[in-house]
Amino acid sequence: MFNRLPGLARFLLALTAINLAVFAAFRGIFWAAFHEAFAGASGADLLKALYLGLKFDLRLALLLCLPLALVGWIALFDPARRRAARIAWLAYLALAQCVVLLLYFVDFGHYAYVRVRLNASVIDHLTPVGVAARVAWETYPVLLGPLGILSLTCAYVWIVRLAARRTLVPAAPPLGKWPRRAAVAALAALYAFGIYGKWSRYPLRWSEAYFSSSEAVAALALNPVLFLMDTAAENGNLPFDADKVREHYDYTAALLGIQSPDPQKLDFARYVAPTKKPAVKYNLVVIHLESLAAFKAGILGNRMNATPELDAIAKEGLLFTGFFVPEVPTPRSVFEMLTGIPDVNGATTASRNPLVVNQHTLVNALEGYEKYYFLGGSATWGNIRALFTHNIPGLHVFEEGDYDAPQVDGWGVSDVVLFDKAHKTLRDQKKPFFAFIQTAGNHRPFAIPDDHPGFELVQADEKSLAENGFDGLPALNGLRYLDFALGTFFAKVRQSPAFKNTVFVMYGDHGNPSTQQTPWQELLLTGYHVPCVIYAPGLIKPGRVNFTASLPDILPTSLSLIGVPYLNTAIGRDLLHFGPGDRHFSLIGTNGVLDDEFYFRLDPGGPRLFRYRSEKGAEDVHERYPEKVAELQRLQEALYETAKYMLYRNPPRAHAPEGAVIRQAAVR
Repeated sequence: MFNRLPGLARFLLALTAINLAVFAAFRGIFWAAFHEAFAGASGADLLKALYLGLKFDLRLALLLCLPLALVGWIALFDPARRRAARIAWLAYLALAQCVVLLLYFVDFGHYAYVRVRLNASVIDHLTPVGVAARVAWETYPVLLGPLGILSLTCAYVWIVRLAARRTLVPAAPPLGKWPRRAAVAALAALYAFGIYGKWSRYPLRWSEAYFSSSEAVAALALNPVLFLMDTAAENGNLPFDADKVREHYDYTAALLGIQSPDPQKLDFARYVAPTKKPAVKYNLVVIHLESLAAFKAGILGNRMNATPELDAIAKEGLLFTGFFVPEVPTPRSVFEMLTGIPDVNGATTASRNPLVVNQHTLVNALEGYEKYYFLGGSATWGNIRALFTHNIPGLHVFEEGDYDAPQVDGWGVSDVVLFDKAHKTLRDQKKPFFAFIQTAGNHRPFAIPDDHPGFELVQADEKSLAENGFDGLPALNGLRYLDFALGTFFAKVRQSPAFKNTVFVMYGDHGNPSTQQTPWQELLLTGYHVPCVIYAPGLIKPGRVNFTASLPDILPTSLSLIGVPYLNTAIGRDLLHFGPGDRHFSLIGTNGVLDDEFYFRLDPGGPRLFRYRSEKGAEDVHERYPEKVAELQRLQEALYETAKYMLYRNPPRAHAPEGAVIRQAAVR
């Protein structure tokens, strides 16, 4: 069959096989050269890394041949029919392979030096140019290296020319017209599938290499050329300015309660020991409520009765009425909750940035806990998988394919199915547990299963919907179904033995635009203002907290509540132990900050200030309060510059290393 295919098709298959063999050989050499780095990895992890690595290698092999595959069928560019075209393609392949080999050589040196595969941060090592050149000359075989690359390129060209002579000849006997078209179509489909990398909604992504907490295992799985492309795409700008961070360090350290500040090291770590420790180990369940704006919740004044279950829970728990997320959309909120760092990554979310995949998280302070992540769709979404699996050892992930129910839309199974799976998994757990449950149904297209026993769709006129901030009936019923799913979950968990020893934290991951023309909508704050409830009957008294709080504060507050000491290295703080003079704040986007009364925003035209909780909340009053402008501008700059720095300087650390003195950190 192979000999009956068109010559170009056979040549492409041969080229792909040659390239794949070259890249696989380099992967084997990498394994052999740095084998000591993999000493602690399990055999299963190594095999999985090699399997993923081969898929990445296949993608690179196919991408190198893609120009030929796309235009080689045109007579003018067909190497089987035109000698000039064949020479041109051989020149292209030689140049491309030379560049790839150079990148592989640089990758080996880069990994030997910093134990990280080649990525966009290599630019940092190239400046100043004079110093970089001298280090390279004194460290690496600068003269022999190019000779080796040239020799390998010549060998590659020789093999490719041999393959061309054997494949770019008329097929004997050739396939008929329609069988030939069918064969070419099938090969094109396989070609596209090889680049896509997997049979799922999401393609193969760099984040899948971080399935293990081991950096070495991830390095074995990555392809350096593709990883360089991925990181370059996500890091077009300088990630942070250490001088600006240092300029604000003393101020920020005092704000976060760091007892031994060190402006040279720029360390923001502080050990926190809760003042009270419950008699039992409490479980912690964090529930991420998709697209739940504060103005849509009945407990916060909405009259459409869309959230009766959440409202009832909030009345029995602790409701934070001035709770904000620093950034939207959803991946940023997930990152902020898990790390305690506002996601100010820039044009794309931090979870999609390969250079910030290593993060310290307070979840790991829960020693001896089983840890779970429940998501109705794929954890490949937003590259969120790496954030969880790489930074939380032993995490149990439940995602698409783990539920005995069909998907209702692109976001996965319904929230009712998601909550039911979480309940059944956790109800018989003998060890204490942490669980993160991420809902997704309250999101366009607001799909509700055809079979939804116990839930009834409602009708509402457009005027009532608009007056309460809903942009349509699907949005109302979508939120009602999320609330219904939450109610069914709590109806079950209240009957389980673990309920009395479990703290539940619920928050909206971000808000939405409102159809009401309120000051908050004019300032776009409805997209950041969300409800947050801590529900733990018997451990915490019901009530309301009205000061300004922020999503990065979730885990520090939760761990202090359940009496678990932790090492906090980020911006999040314990909301339950603020003193009368402590600062209340939340970053808003990359240019704003809130306190309890004012919203400061640094616009292109200059600073602006709003008394956002007043009747004239959208009126700019910066000229009337110059001292407040200066105060909040300093706060915004300090938090923003520090957050950018923390994204890249927050590696996992031990929460209670042997011999460490753990103290209650003062909050400022």
